[in-house]
Amino acid sequence: MLRARLATAAVAIPLLLALIFWAPVWGFSLVVSVLAVLALAEYASLAFPAQPRERSGVLVLGLILIAAAARGPGADVFAALTLVVMLGLVAIVLGRSDFDRGLADLGLAMIGILYVGFLLPHFVWLRRIENGPAWITFVIAVGMAGDTGGYFAGRAFGRHRLIPGVSPGKTVEGAVGILAASLVAGAACKLILLRSRSWTEMLCLALAMGVLGQLGDLSESVMKRSFGAKESGWIFPGHGGVLDRIDSLLFPVSFVYYYLLIFD
Repeated sequence: MLRARLATAAVAIPLLLALIFWAPVWGFSLVVSVLAVLALAEYASLAFPAQPRERSGVLVLGLILIAAAARGPGADVFAALTLVVMLGLVAIVLGRSDFDRGLADLGLAMIGILYVGFLLPHFVWLRRIENGPAWITFVIAVGMAGDTGGYFAGRAFGRHRLIPGVSPGKTVEGAVGILAASLVAGAACKLILLRSRSWTEMLCLALAMGVLGQLGDLSESVMKRSFGAKESGWIFPGHGGVLDRIDSLLFPVSFVYYYLLIFD
């Protein structure tokens, strides 16, 4: 497992950095959109394994939101959200006789559509702001460092279960390892990429992202546990599916984007 993780990281990290710093905005948006569609397909397969019509509906509605959000923040996103809600409700009125179950399915579908189709495009939005590539690298570096720190700290020192009802394998010691590694990554990004920012700001952001990343990870664990799945997919050897890779990044990237939007 560890060897597969390292091999995947060795290939993915250089490609990821090239995409972040040198790809045009439209190319970066296209890659994020493709990842969003793959993640949404994983979610639909987990949530509706025996309901092909519902899976197709999730993808169609999700594509509307992803296409709008990938263009950037603005009225298009709100129009797409409005259309998604309207179409979802109309589909129940015209296509379902079991209204109670239909509304429950729509709620389940909307969670996935918003979780992936709205949160993931925040990477595109962050890319468009001043010094966007550096901020994206900061988000990803803190997330990856946190995952690595938590993995090794949990294996070496893990004794006390964090929230066993949600994720039995996660420990308090692993959570502390995530926060420590997040701070180290935040310090490295301050020194290399974001020298004009203060130490206090960067370390506080990294610490907040370490907490939010764990909450995002646990949120996906709740979904997988509810659906009876261990991993969302298999596309990344040793890492699982797209959802398994982005779960600890969605909350932090949204937080950093709005932090910069409000306070910068």
